[in-house]
Amino acid sequence: MVKISVIIPVYNIEKYLRECLDSVLAQTLKEIEIICIDDGSTDHSYEFLLDYKEKNRNVIVLHQEHEGPGLARNKGMEQAVGKYFCFMDADDYYIHDKALEHLFIAAEENQAWVCGGNMVLVSDTKTSFRNWFFEDKKIAFKDYGDNGGFTRYIFRSEIIKKNNINFPKYRKYEDPPFLLNVMVHTQKFYAVNDLIYAYRKGHKKTKYSLGEAIDLLKGIRDCFLIAQKNNLVVTYKGYLKDILINYGTAFWKYALEDQKEIWVLIHEINRISNEWMKEFPDFLTNLDNLVKYIAELREEKENLLNKCSKAHNVIIYGAGEAGKFFLKNYGDRCAHISGFAVSRIALSEKFVEGYPVKEITEYDRGSFIIVSISKKYREDIQKYIDKMEFKNVCYIKYEELKILEEL
Repeated sequence: MVKISVIIPVYNIEKYLRECLDSVLAQTLKEIEIICIDDGSTDHSYEFLLDYKEKNRNVIVLHQEHEGPGLARNKGMEQAVGKYFCFMDADDYYIHDKALEHLFIAAEENQAWVCGGNMVLVSDTKTSFRNWFFEDKKIAFKDYGDNGGFTRYIFRSEIIKKNNINFPKYRKYEDPPFLLNVMVHTQKFYAVNDLIYAYRKGHKKTKYSLGEAIDLLKGIRDCFLIAQKNNLVVTYKGYLKDILINYGTAFWKYALEDQKEIWVLIHEINRISNEWMKEFPDFLTNLDNLVKYIAELREEKENLLNKCSKAHNVIIYGAGEAGKFFLKNYGDRCAHISGFAVSRIALSEKFVEGYPVKEITEYDRGSFIIVSISKKYREDIQKYIDKMEFKNVCYIKYEELKILEEL
């Protein structure tokens, strides 16, 4: 019996493909099949897959024209015979050789339709840990809400086949609707406190074509519909509420070009949000409001940078992606940057781009603090900094500034 079918869409990823496939073949759970679907690669990925198939009896290779990962995964599920399905991206890998065995045993022992573990984000220069689960236990999805990270789960194939659950035919954001669909049918999943999956980031292009931006918004729309129908309030508040800002680099430029299909989808998402949660971003109601909002953002940015140019002791609060973004794009507008600040320092955070990283409590209360962090952490950080009684604090709109740099 095949216990797990590992389904991997492949497109022009020969650089990382060996590490991916080797991590699956090394798994201690041997009753697996590895279904690779070449999505019309133009590099040597397909030939690479055929070589692995020749050397490994449990590797199955399929081929299609370039139609995107969603359709590739659907094709893989049609061929799969495993009791459980799981999905990988071809540039990722399993952290250790017992990853699938751990998930399979946990799912079987706890009679779980879905079982998942933790993930790390890796790049060519950095590994960051993302621990969603801190203990082994069954979790009600409505209380958890995260519609991302589908590759760290295994799914009982019966629940997928019985309910005809497929990936939508989108080239972007096709997996969150799939995960939500599975979770609303199972309602609960089993979590294990184990690092299972390494997700590689920072090496793919970030520019969205108009078609990809439309597919992204369709996927977001689908998630809103599923969340509304099933009243997934935690999913909305934690992952959907600000998504039209968080993904703004993908589609705002097309909205500014007044692309009709972009605006149709924005209006549909706003309608669902307004009907369900009685809120939506006012600046995305029409083109004029968006143009006005962007002008306000640019003015706000210039006012902030003028203050930075006059401050003699600038501290960037946030040593992660947002803080580095501020340094890269606006550091030369600051009169003097003393360093980075964090709430609690880690061993790996001694320096960022040559600047020292210290706990915020170590800095002089008269310093000019630039808080550069993601929106979802801003409220908690603001409360923390207020307790420190710093006099000069500015909170930048990181997600919006990223969009401005792309426009």
